[in-house]
Amino acid sequence: MKLYLVQHADALAKDLDPARPLSPKGQQDAVNMAVWLKKANIEVDEVVHSGKLRAEQTAIALSMAVKADEAPVQLDGLGPNDSTDHLAHAAQIAGGDLMVVSHMPFVARMASRCLTGSEDGIVIAFEPGSVLCLERLEEDWLENWLIRPSLLA
Repeated sequence: MKLYLVQHADALAKDLDPARPLSPKGQQDAVNMAVWLKKANIEVDEVVHSGKLRAEQTAIALSMAVKADEAPVQLDGLGPNDSTDHLAHAAQIAGGDLMVVSHMPFVARMASRCLTGSEDGIVIAFEPGSVLCLERLEEDWLENWLIRPSLLA
């Protein structure tokens, strides 16, 4: 099973728009990442997001590249400061590959939990729009790859 942890792409500041949609840079970064994922033949069984507009917009852009037949689904428990327990349990029982679009510090804590067994500490340097691919082999999670929008520019 593969778990793709995605930090939503760059968003507008709260004082510019309280809903915090993607900025023009974030929109372009999401498109560039979708193109890269499509060329890399990345496919997932499901794309989920936190429900916040910036995460939903990122999920929609990426899902067209990795899973065009179904729209992304909102999943509770993926907010910036939510516990990773719900997602960790879902990942353990998932029958297929899952892409999760969420926020910092949630994605960093989830990556740390998978790779070290603890949410404490930062083990992956995310930037807005980054995609981390983790792969579960039996009971262990391994980092497969990480791609950042700045590497695609």
